[in-house]
Amino acid sequence: MDDSTQPALSVLVATRNRATLLARLFESLDTALAAAGADIETLIIDNGSTDETPRLIETWIAAGPGRARLLIDQPGQSHALNCGIGVARGPLLAFIDDDVQVEASWARAVLAFFARHPHYDAGMGRVRIPPEVTDPQVIQQVLCYETLPLFDRGDLVRDLTTIYGCNMVLRRQVVERVGVFDARLGPGTSGFGGDTDLCERIVAAGLRIGYMPEAVVYHAVEVERLTPEFFRDYHRRKARGDFQWAPGRFGRKNLSRLVDASLRWVWCSLTGDAQRRMRARMRMIRNAEFLRLRWQAARQRRP
Repeated sequence: MDDSTQPALSVLVATRNRATLLARLFESLDTALAAAGADIETLIIDNGSTDETPRLIETWIAAGPGRARLLIDQPGQSHALNCGIGVARGPLLAFIDDDVQVEASWARAVLAFFARHPHYDAGMGRVRIPPEVTDPQVIQQVLCYETLPLFDRGDLVRDLTTIYGCNMVLRRQVVERVGVFDARLGPGTSGFGGDTDLCERIVAAGLRIGYMPEAVVYHAVEVERLTPEFFRDYHRRKARGDFQWAPGRFGRKNLSRLVDASLRWVWCSLTGDAQRRMRARMRMIRNAEFLRLRWQAARQRRP
């Protein structure tokens, strides 16, 4: 692919100090890009890495066509991706995280989906546990803690009102109409919320998001994400992202939601329903943190 040729698809990956996981992604992308049967541009956006990531990226981009590295030192995944959007040349913009692996047919499936469904402006694919993860206890922990952005709506194309940044695709005109990511949100800044905010703007603009069942990625299962400590911190960061995104959105409902979640937690503890118990615990943590942030902000506004 020379510089005068517009690629059929631009793939954007923002990364920072994730060399081990990035190597697995690159290996899967090698297969998917070779199988796509189209010119694809891949932009790896290094958000100030200090480990082996820069060397790994340079080696990978030298090994195939249509690959480039952007160095963006200012922290924040959303800011890094916005810089990538400004450089990308494809009519379709695909976003995947550095801790996933793509299925061999992923790129081909993305292109086929938008060719077959011109009425969709954006797409969200499946996010699954890697097939090599077979330990029932680990799988149960993944499902119980819900700290991985898994996503599966079955085998049929359908409308969605949700997108996750680890496997989403936008037509170019979407960002031209609703704008890019809010740089205040997402990893490296508030922690979360960049994709949620963008999704809300897409839906509010009357654009359509489609489910791409054949565009599959596998999210890495890291054991450190399967602990009570990570679970607690993860959902507190989720609440901080929500507060940064829309501090007045939930209002007084947070207190009633906290009470309701607490009662559900007690009930599920008595009935032995571990998964619903953890879900209630998640809501307790998020609503309590949101209330704390609202109280803190109110104190700061006092004269």
